[in-house]
Amino acid sequence: MSNKKHKGDHGHRAEQYAAERNQPVLKNPASADKPRRVHLHNWLYIWATLGIIIAVTALIFGLELLGWWDNAIGAVLVVLVGAFGCLCLYDLALLLTACITFGEGMVNAGKDENGQQMIFHAASVIRAEMRDREDKVLPKDAPVYKNAQLVFIMESGRVNRRKVSRLTAKQYARIKDALEAEKNFKE
Repeated sequence: MSNKKHKGDHGHRAEQYAAERNQPVLKNPASADKPRRVHLHNWLYIWATLGIIIAVTALIFGLELLGWWDNAIGAVLVVLVGAFGCLCLYDLALLLTACITFGEGMVNAGKDENGQQMIFHAASVIRAEMRDREDKVLPKDAPVYKNAQLVFIMESGRVNRRKVSRLTAKQYARIKDALEAEKNFKE
């Protein structure tokens, strides 16, 4: 056995690791290597699209079992149904990747109704709020916002609007926390 004295303070290290683990993730601004994404999943649309994809696949297999692939009408029908299934797969990918991205003091809120990217500095945002179609401000404590707009009001007077079909209070809170964390970003 060695008579060397043990180096280090395990109690202090354990406290330090516990403090690092208990820090909220959203309090740190995102880095260039890993931006923070707040996903805007609408599970109703995702499951409906997945159901359509399953139905299209079953229809294609049904057409094969019935022997419709052997005639001209069936061959065209299979191609059209397959193309519709591919469009649904693409739509499913878009639904699964819908998000608002925060990183390096910037916010990428996606595209507006004109198809222009909404990328802006988080520090120039005065506030973020939810509005309905008539542009009335919705209450902050609603559990779910349906067919609403996520609005970022800028210092310049410009208003960036992101339409959402469904946004939960938890998603909205994550967006506000990430926005506040990015406002404090310093290079």
